[in-house]
Amino acid sequence: MQETDFAILPDAVRRFRPKCPGCSPARVTRPDARPCSFYDCSGLPTELEVTCDLCMYDFASDDGQIKCDHNTCETAVRLKKNVETYKAWVRLIEAEIAARPAEASA
Repeated sequence: MQETDFAILPDAVRRFRPKCPGCSPARVTRPDARPCSFYDCSGLPTELEVTCDLCMYDFASDDGQIKCDHNTCETAVRLKKNVETYKAWVRLIEAEIAARPAEASA
């Protein structure tokens, strides 16, 4: 998915911005950022869930202890399908940050 394809993202994904204390668009787009799982980030659309709530495996970064067969586990299969949407959402947030006018420093 290219940046110009943001319009094909589900509406809930396009509109979602983290509201958790300490979170911000800049934090979400850091190279070492970890995706939230649905119980950590209120309002996280289902399409952005990429962390298993059972074993905490992060499918967006392929990080964690593999505790199941990711080819047969229903949760793993569902979350792997969300990875491209999650990465496109991060690119959307990055594009929004880049499009903001630079704030004047005092």
